[in-house]
Amino acid sequence: MAKTEFNPRRFLLLFGMISLMSFFIFSTSLLSTNLYSNLFAEETFDKGVQVASVSLEGLTYEEAVQRVKDRTNKWKEESQVVLLYQKQKVTISPESWVFQPEDSVKQANQNNGTLIASLNGDLVNEGLNEWKDSGLLEVLDKDLLFLQLKQIGQSLKTGTTEVEVNEFLTTAGQPDEIVSESSIELSGELPLLDEWVEALNGYEIKSGGSFSLLEAIEEKGMTAQDSIDINVLGSVIYSAVLKTNFEFTERHISRQLPEYVELGYEAYVNPIETDLAFQNPNPTPYALELFIQDGKLLVSVVGIQLPQPYRIVVKKEEFEPKTIIHFNENLSYFSSSVLVEAGRKGYLGKVYRVSYDEAGKESARVKLFEDFYPPKHRIEERGYPVEPTEGEEIEDGMPVEGIPNDGTMPPMYPYYPYPQNPANPDPFAPVLPSIPTPTDKVPNGKEGETSEGQPQGSVSK
Repeated sequence: MAKTEFNPRRFLLLFGMISLMSFFIFSTSLLSTNLYSNLFAEETFDKGVQVASVSLEGLTYEEAVQRVKDRTNKWKEESQVVLLYQKQKVTISPESWVFQPEDSVKQANQNNGTLIASLNGDLVNEGLNEWKDSGLLEVLDKDLLFLQLKQIGQSLKTGTTEVEVNEFLTTAGQPDEIVSESSIELSGELPLLDEWVEALNGYEIKSGGSFSLLEAIEEKGMTAQDSIDINVLGSVIYSAVLKTNFEFTERHISRQLPEYVELGYEAYVNPIETDLAFQNPNPTPYALELFIQDGKLLVSVVGIQLPQPYRIVVKKEEFEPKTIIHFNENLSYFSSSVLVEAGRKGYLGKVYRVSYDEAGKESARVKLFEDFYPPKHRIEERGYPVEPTEGEEIEDGMPVEGIPNDGTMPPMYPYYPYPQNPANPDPFAPVLPSIPTPTDKVPNGKEGETSEGQPQGSVSK
């Protein structure tokens, strides 16, 4: 069989033709793929493109929108935004943030990847209204606060984010004024009072801050002393602060109502045991202004007007003293008597703080204190009953001669009439000492009400 002779020229020609055809097929395939992608395939985002912290690289528009939606929904589920004001917290509803993923993805290249969002103001205000009575809303810059909240949502940072509301308070254009004041007539020698009044004049109580009378005096480099001076000072400061929304943390009264103050308005201070202390719950500071003028000590609380007006109402009850009889063998007859102690009435004062709404109607009445001053009982000394001697006439068990008897006087102690004690309806009942409590029903007790320390009439109980 004859061999075919190798022809290099023919081989090269065939090889060239095959190579040319292969290159043509490869080039046509590549070009057609690119052409199809450019004409018919969806556009995807380039490397580094993102919205907030969400990467859109290599995603189509629909895929990018869905990814942003998933990420914002996850943020609402896993994140919490809390507003802090003093010691109170308010959590803002996650539905307050309204995200716009479609617009955010469309403008991803133009707005440097910012997530477009807005706030539902009504939902945010629902949380802020928890501080309505504190006066916060009157001095809160809502525009700045809302801007901060919107930026928190746009960052899509998960976890709990706390926002200090104090950073968004403004008092620009709001003048200070006297929001409450009180005064006490001064009598007698009060050598320490002038120095304390001068030192404490203008004392500032910061927003959320507290005031202690003893600490304030020491802070001014002086020493608080147990005296009537400090009780007068404490009572007038207490009376002025009472007509605000300040919160009392410590306040005491003495056992007997002092003459210089009315029921419900005393503050007893003893440097060793008791103090007068209260806290400013408002978003702005207030100052105490003290001065002595025309024989009066005046105290004013000065600052931005409170969110609502307040009035103090004191409901008063009186307790008549009982009479205690002591027998004295030096007195000849038990009808003879010597007054040892005249006694005095007791009082119960229920102190209420009443607030009013914008229409001037009462919106709340809160009982702050119950001040009870027990009565001091009347004490008399009387002679012992006399045994009749032989031959004396006896009427109703008692000698007739030398002892007046109207026929109603029984013979033996302790059953004898005592008409001078109106609290005892039974003239023959024993008279025993006791101290009534605020819940006792005392015969002939009287109940009345005073407002701002002024009598408003009384009603028989």
